[in-house]
Amino acid sequence: MAIPLEAKKALEEALGAENISDDPGVIETYSHMNGLGSAASGYWWARPAAVALPGSTEEVQKVVKICNEFGLRFKAHSTGWICCALATSKNCVLLDMRRMDGLEFVEPEGYVITEPYATAGETQVEAMKLGYTPHLVGAGPNASNLASATSMQGTGGNSVRTSMNERNPLAIEWVLPSGEILRLGSVDTPNAGWFCGDGPGPSLRGMMRGAVGNIGGNGVFTKIALKLYPWYGAPYECEGHPPFFKTKEMPLSFVRYVSWDDRDQECDALYRLGETEILDYTNRWSASALMSSLATTNQEYREMKEKGDLHKVFPGGYWTFFFNAASQRQYDYNVKVFEHIINDTGGVIVDPKDLGDPAYEVAVQNAVRSQWIAKSAYMPTGANTGVPPLTYETIDQCMKFALDETIDVKKEWIATNRVYNDGEDNAYACLDENGHFLHVEHACHADYAEPDAEALGIIFKGYGRALEKNLGAAYMSMPAGWAKRKEYSNYMVAIQRMIDPNRTADSMLTNLAELTGA
Repeated sequence: MAIPLEAKKALEEALGAENISDDPGVIETYSHMNGLGSAASGYWWARPAAVALPGSTEEVQKVVKICNEFGLRFKAHSTGWICCALATSKNCVLLDMRRMDGLEFVEPEGYVITEPYATAGETQVEAMKLGYTPHLVGAGPNASNLASATSMQGTGGNSVRTSMNERNPLAIEWVLPSGEILRLGSVDTPNAGWFCGDGPGPSLRGMMRGAVGNIGGNGVFTKIALKLYPWYGAPYECEGHPPFFKTKEMPLSFVRYVSWDDRDQECDALYRLGETEILDYTNRWSASALMSSLATTNQEYREMKEKGDLHKVFPGGYWTFFFNAASQRQYDYNVKVFEHIINDTGGVIVDPKDLGDPAYEVAVQNAVRSQWIAKSAYMPTGANTGVPPLTYETIDQCMKFALDETIDVKKEWIATNRVYNDGEDNAYACLDENGHFLHVEHACHADYAEPDAEALGIIFKGYGRALEKNLGAAYMSMPAGWAKRKEYSNYMVAIQRMIDPNRTADSMLTNLAELTGA
């Protein structure tokens, strides 16, 4: 859909002509997605009517008001590393937030004020210089912490200590779909700063995002303060060049791979490790996932898989555990406790260095930087597409029940060549809040260059099983349950309709709700 000339002129006056474009060559690039979720959605989405690059909260406000005036819709994204960052309607003005990348660290209070395009990785690099680390969402260091904290699901490997990112926002600046600017917490009190996310009375942070966020449908979050956590020792450093870097020595840091043959013992160990509060990072993957990060070509990956050495080491998947201690005494204590629990539950401990330097680099860069780099097989086959991802559930619920349900679904799709055979147990999982919750995300991969590729059905069937057996809230699948029964996620849709009566925000969540009759 072409943007009306009057609307384009108003946007040019608001942003400057160089920061607004409806050029077909430009908007075409904003309709292609090969990041998270593209295996299910396909690589091409709706072309936006125009792309805008605002540089401040006031400019965002102007764009939103112009969209309201001319009957256009809008959606903002940060680094855009997920399919739902793109437009889902053709009359949408897409806000690319790359000009808003500010970071301001506040000491000694231990928080950072961040804008949308500041990535988790660059935030961590600067925070470590001050003795802190942020939460790192599982999407990786290229993702925006503001986006995961306000608008998406915010779990990751270091959630075991830093919690899910939705727990970490302090004060918030928010442009509503009407164009009104709403400030939550202490920032709206003169000279109070950004240290607190709530004032007197009920909190609005739950309304802001709910469990997994409204994926851009609640407006534009232009600036937030996020809590930071202690990092002991020197900042992480590495040298060398791709495909493998070499990590410099990290005193008082500990990383190990662990596997179990028995699911009950595995879950028991996870509960006990969480209770000790010694861990800074946890992550589960399969041998296939490890091979994809070790192999540098698809051919090398195929040869590794056919040889099967890593499948012999980790036949039922493996966990990465990491901690960074403040003293030698704490380090020795943590190691002793860790080894006792693993041995007592029948686990097998593997030093990544015993599998070669590349395996160690994969472990430590994943643990410290949330940087899992698949060099073969997974790219461009859609990255991670859940089958279904379940979150905010107990270790037993996810590992003993939900995972087995979706393994059966995945076996069926693998057998008919609709998804890639990366192993039916290729599930990503991590502990949240010292084992209070567990997040599991059962990966599947499809390349639409293959004639039989079809990943969307496996996701919906997996979601359906989860809903039928009450196995938890399937991440980003709430509309699948609306036709069956009322869910709390209906309230998020009701809230969005309340703050956006003109339906100006381009919300995938609300669009799905309408399709299902919610």
